[in-house]
Amino acid sequence: MSHREAFLRALDANEDDVTMRLVYADWLEEHGEIEEAERQRAWPAAKEWLVKFYKESWENEKVQLSKYGIDPIDSDGEWPGSIGSYEEMMAQAREAADRGFDCMECGNSNWLCDALRSRQVEFWKNSCIVAGYRLPDDMADKGHFRCAC
Repeated sequence: MSHREAFLRALDANEDDVTMRLVYADWLEEHGEIEEAERQRAWPAAKEWLVKFYKESWENEKVQLSKYGIDPIDSDGEWPGSIGSYEEMMAQAREAADRGFDCMECGNSNWLCDALRSRQVEFWKNSCIVAGYRLPDDMADKGHFRCAC
């Protein structure tokens, strides 16, 4: 197994291992892969931003729904919208990136949709770092969001 494979396996087993990620970034830099080394160094902060964004959006959703007497959790203990977790939000972002950053659906959440619209450049920047996509230079004109409500 190569050093790269060992690093990638370790990060696959625990993507939040910041020490391993930074050691990997140093290794990449030593091997001339400066851009990927920079992405690896930026990864922890990007994921932290995305998790915080998701939690804030979800908490806002719960508050807003409770104003109307709606319980956002179904009988199975799940949120019935199409983006019910951080992982699902990132899966939607990856699908949108694969389509050329044309559109990302926010599920049944007007508040998540509004949050995505108001912070789309930050969202795409951070999700690209985490997912390993290259952010297009004209991102401000690209990443659009639509609500499936």
